[in-house]
Amino acid sequence: MVRIPTEDKKKEHKDGKKRISIAMQGGGAHGAYTWGVLDRLLQEKDLVVEGVSGTSAGGMNAVATAQGIITGGNEGARQLLTEYWNVNTKAGETSMFKPGVLDVLAGKYTMHNSPGFLFFDFISKIFSPYQLNPLGTNPLKGVIEQLFDFDKLNGSDVVKVFLAATHVYTGKLKVFSNTDKQLSTEALLATACLPTLFAAVLVKGEYYWDGGFIGNPVIYPLIYDCETPDIMIIKLNPTHRNKLPTSASEISDRLNEITNNTSIMREMRSMHFITKLIDSGIVAPGKLKRCFVHLIEDEKAFHELGWSSKLNTDKDFLNYLFVAGRKSADKWLEKNYDKIGKETTANVAEEFV
Repeated sequence: MVRIPTEDKKKEHKDGKKRISIAMQGGGAHGAYTWGVLDRLLQEKDLVVEGVSGTSAGGMNAVATAQGIITGGNEGARQLLTEYWNVNTKAGETSMFKPGVLDVLAGKYTMHNSPGFLFFDFISKIFSPYQLNPLGTNPLKGVIEQLFDFDKLNGSDVVKVFLAATHVYTGKLKVFSNTDKQLSTEALLATACLPTLFAAVLVKGEYYWDGGFIGNPVIYPLIYDCETPDIMIIKLNPTHRNKLPTSASEISDRLNEITNNTSIMREMRSMHFITKLIDSGIVAPGKLKRCFVHLIEDEKAFHELGWSSKLNTDKDFLNYLFVAGRKSADKWLEKNYDKIGKETTANVAEEFV
């Protein structure tokens, strides 16, 4: 039975610091935007991150954030995040998915499918990763083993970490967490395992795919297992579009966005419903935990970027997203920092309901 934390279980903190949990969407290279958001948030010395939840690239950012805080506080997290994305940048120097055109006019990058991506996209519709990559090579594995210490993560309760993956056989959500000492190289690979790119990841006898299909990101562990009522969502996939997709690539991209937003829409609707019950007095005060939801996003930054750009680790492209993320976080902090712990700043009804 799921435990619902109540108001009376919250601890009062007398140090004057503001505590939040952070949920991070997946999106491949688009996760560099989240890197920028985190880099700016972590500059706030009085901001304490209690828990992180992530899927795919969001999972990578979550683990880097947690380990960095454990070893060196907020500044340590900023350093490890930068190191992780610098490794991705180096990989992008020889990537077959580099864009054919990188347009910097009007301060925006427009991603056009590279010849490498077009060839890969065609081949992947005919052959599976088991045929194209029979040895199961995954370039992320070396990066993960180089940067992350799962013994340290599993042995610490400074920051709670939750990674979402999809169980292949049942289609159910699996959450790997350091609260259960389940974090590992394989668990992190599982949350980022796109089945058209990589073979399913085996974790303790069970096969998993990317968590984005069913939990992108998963919110409920931050409600149940973290004391803070404040949950910050860093969102990558646009919710709103003002143009009807008509080409094959546009239709595919929009389907991808809708699919990857489905799980968070569902969870936020449930949270909105519970909040209305509390506010209307139907639920007695203190019986259910009231959460304050915060949202950082920049849909305009992603409107011109198709699915293929999630594979683009070109240095300029990642830097563009990083800067966009920092600007979004800076804008949010200026307007809403004092509201942490007091009220919801996201327009939940408009964005998710």
